[in-house]
Amino acid sequence: MALSNAGLGAIVTVAASTSANIVGTIVASNKQKYIRGLLIHNTSTSNTQVCEIHIVPNNGSGGTGTAAAANKIGRLTLTAADTAFFEFPYPLTLTSTGDCIQVVNASGSTVNVLPVGDVEA
Repeated sequence: MALSNAGLGAIVTVAASTSANIVGTIVASNKQKYIRGLLIHNTSTSNTQVCEIHIVPNNGSGGTGTAAAANKIGRLTLTAADTAFFEFPYPLTLTSTGDCIQVVNASGSTVNVLPVGDVEA
């Protein structure tokens, strides 16, 4: 199987008190996504920020599902202006249309998320 070698897209901004699909990780037309990790940056220069990472299966009809306790795999506390790399020891493979990664951001400030990986060509 060939990879596109195009990456997973641009930075996704997740506002405070919201949850967002990390767009580059959403599986379209059953083209497998291989996620190596997420680069997450707290944009606040003065406040700590908490965010959660969810591997969300599709909703059963090909659309994106919902972040829930059952699909949460990580929680990060980022100090002011801090950046963290959440890395999978082996690439995470998302396979079904609508599967994706979502980041839930607590109240406070915005975080920027950059997915790292590739997609099936």
